[in-house]
Amino acid sequence: MNLHKTVLYLVLIAALFADGCVSVTNAPPEIIPNTEVEATGGIYFNYQVIYDDPDDSANLVRFEAYPSWLTPDADSIFGIPPDGLEDTDFIVIVWDGNAADTILVTIDMIPSMAVYGDTRTGHAMHKVIVDSMMTVMPAAIFHTGDLVNDGNVQYDWDMFNSITAGMRAQTEFFPSLGNHENQSQLYFDNFELPGNEQWYSVERNHTHFICLNSCVATDTVSEQYQWLRNDLESIHDSIRFIVAYFHHPPYSTGPHGEDEKGLRETWVPLFEAYDVDIVFNGHDHHYERSYCGNIFYIISGGGGAPLRGQARTDSCSQLYIMDYHFCKLSVVGERMIVTVYNRTNAIIDQFTIDKTPVPVTESN
Repeated sequence: MNLHKTVLYLVLIAALFADGCVSVTNAPPEIIPNTEVEATGGIYFNYQVIYDDPDDSANLVRFEAYPSWLTPDADSIFGIPPDGLEDTDFIVIVWDGNAADTILVTIDMIPSMAVYGDTRTGHAMHKVIVDSMMTVMPAAIFHTGDLVNDGNVQYDWDMFNSITAGMRAQTEFFPSLGNHENQSQLYFDNFELPGNEQWYSVERNHTHFICLNSCVATDTVSEQYQWLRNDLESIHDSIRFIVAYFHHPPYSTGPHGEDEKGLRETWVPLFEAYDVDIVFNGHDHHYERSYCGNIFYIISGGGGAPLRGQARTDSCSQLYIMDYHFCKLSVVGERMIVTVYNRTNAIIDQFTIDKTPVPVTESN
């Protein structure tokens, strides 16, 4: 808590107890502690005060020193925070006319993350998408592959770097290899990534991200498959969500061949066995949301490469949009909210993965 809020907090306490306003014989209301909560940019936030009062008196709930994006009403305070805010706090006072209880509530602001892919030759559109992404101020960005048209051509990397330099100076950047990178040494020279830089995992915002390389061996005896299984087995219980991302999609209704790499027989069973929540891919140049085996499969291939129309239908496919776009990931509490923005920052899709435990009711 900063100095001015510390002073205000003490002044409010002193005012309530001044001039005999608080009776020592009256049992004060007691706020049930909920002093640390989470919020994230663009997602509705609501805090309700819960308290006990042994005297069953009429109580007044007051909020003080709250940020401007919050609005108090009766026993609640609510609002939608802008992206990029730092942690903040506010004061709660419950007063029954004679006695009071006061707490300080800290809001942990969880930054967003972003996913996009297939930037390749569409340099002008790639720049538009990068500029759009930076308006939501992501803490980390994940790329689903085909960053450039030919990974063996230095000019292509020079163009990619000129477009992304400002973005990468402000946020972490975690790419995956696409077929257009051609396993080029220029790719590995261009980035400093964890592990062997082909497949690796990082943890951000209570989320375990797994980067894979679908352009090399993926069968069950491959080194990559063994690494993936070991990585999934070692995820800590504190992790709320598991995200995998790589280039070739197991599920897509775009023009490329269906499940080109046979991943439904290799990686997908591991994803299902270890409760992966969502998989992001590229390769096809569109946005698509599929749901299969309790996992969302998202095609995010709208970073600049030429868009392509739908080639077939599939029972797993829920939404197909032929538009340039990026995906924003917001984690707050036990929810991940995925919001998809197009080139003009209009929302073209939004869905929620909710891991909130369902209360168990005992039967009579």
